[in-house]
Amino acid sequence: MDTRVIDVVRWDGSDVGTAEVVTMEVSLGEIEDRLISKTEETLPAGRARGLHLAEDHPEHGAVTYLQEILEGEFFVYVGPSTNLQEHVYRAGDWVGFIDNRGLGHASRVGETGCTRRFHFLKGQIGTA
Repeated sequence: MDTRVIDVVRWDGSDVGTAEVVTMEVSLGEIEDRLISKTEETLPAGRARGLHLAEDHPEHGAVTYLQEILEGEFFVYVGPSTNLQEHVYRAGDWVGFIDNRGLGHASRVGETGCTRRFHFLKGQIGTA
């Protein structure tokens, strides 16, 4: 079975509602079975977003926003807003977002920009 190791940004379940990163192995078959759409995009260097959520989709409900990094660097920040922890993703890395509750995560594109393949999936990977 062909699988990918994916870091997943999720709500940690706490009352404070911070996001955390967990690592899981996901089969390419599951990704294909859940696939709504996919697209490739290049993000400009330095683009940043403050705390935000992986929002539910109006038609599909809770979804997974899965990024496969093709070139460049993409940074994700999780944890308490006063002490965000940086995670960096480079070519070949995968990162998914299912933090549809809590405070959310922040992100930033590296100094040379970032090209990613964006997979939009039904449901949240790694959940029942």
